Amino acid sequence: MRIALDGVTAVLVTAYRDGTGRIDERAVADIATRTAEAGIPVLTALGNTAEVQQLEPAERRAVLQAVARVEPPVTLIAGVCGASGTLLREIEVAQAVGYHAAMVHEPSDPFGDADGLAAFYRQVAQAAALPIVLYVRSMRLSAAHLADLTALPAVVGVKYARNDLHTLATLLGGPAGKQCTWVNGLAESAVASFGALGVTSFTSGIANARPDIALAVHRAVTDGDLALLRGLVRDFVGPVEALRAEHGGRYNVATIKQLLRWQGLEAGGVRAPHSELDELALARLAGVRHASVTPAGTPSKPRDRSEDRP
Repeated sequence: MRIALDGVTAVLVTAYRDGTGRIDERAVADIATRTAEAGIPVLTALGNTAEVQQLEPAERRAVLQAVARVEPPVTLIAGVCGASGTLLREIEVAQAVGYHAAMVHEPSDPFGDADGLAAFYRQVAQAAALPIVLYVRSMRLSAAHLADLTALPAVVGVKYARNDLHTLATLLGGPAGKQCTWVNGLAESAVASFGALGVTSFTSGIANARPDIALAVHRAVTDGDLALLRGLVRDFVGPVEALRAEHGGRYNVATIKQLLRWQGLEAGGVRAPHSELDELALARLAGVRHASVTPAGTPSKPRDRSEDRP
């Protein structure tokens, strides 16, 4: 079975009302539709950028239903986490509202070795109502484990979010490279290194607010336009992703929500352990917010708009 996972996968934020008091389903649907209309071909609801670990089961269902209302035809991926029984029930909910696949987050349980993690994934894949995308972040699974898992008929993709490119290259050179779609799970900043191995599809939080930048990065890596890619990383991707990653990723979600806010799309606050941007972080983000790609495909440096800065 094949699911269309090529290109950019936007990992959508969860919008709140009343600070972070409740899910703003209309805003969730609006962000999803806007992202799809911009040309992003794959949308993931309930990835880490959605603060999925901080959402109650009813809230997760509300997000799934809101994203499923997206207007343009796109591939819909439902992120699922928790106990295997919970996962399977949420996958059934996702199937009922029109999702094409489910992305299984790594279990948060601190115990268990590679064999145990592989067994967990295998149990879910064999019982799930939808095709499965494995989200691989930790180093627990070896190349042999991943090769075995990708041979399962239900596994249609791997979101590979490890810096271990040697294992990835080994897998891509064997049967696992053809058995499913491999996606760069480290976003735009890792596009060059993944692209060198032939993996040009990637997940993106930036695509929530700047789908044009995400699509330009994908175009640059598929066309081999290194000058364009360097410019995009220099002017926008690098500074934004560095801000999102620092201090344990405390600003990962708040950065994207602030970019949306500047565009007139309010997505609310962030729930702990995420943090709101402080004044210095806000000023840094303001300095690159206007970076763009010209029609000719040449990235332009941020314009000096001091009046827009906090």
